[in-house]
Amino acid sequence: MKHLTSPKLTPGVHCLNIRHKGMFVTSGPDPDEFAFYDKYDSTAYWCVETSRGFGPDGAPVRPDCCSGERDCCKH
Repeated sequence: MKHLTSPKLTPGVHCLNIRHKGMFVTSGPDPDEFAFYDKYDSTAYWCVETSRGFGPDGAPVRPDCCSGERDCCKH
């Protein structure tokens, strides 16, 4: 399998175990995505370690939470 990439997650900044559905779909981001709506990230994220929306430490899985301060974070 190719290395999964995402414009929402930055390697070296976010944990390598964070995933979202967009990483498994071959499509590009829509440049007009926020042209008519307020910017709101409704993406469902999960951890590879737990297969849930909470990491091994019990905290939520989101790009703003999974950025290196947690003990379970892998870069």
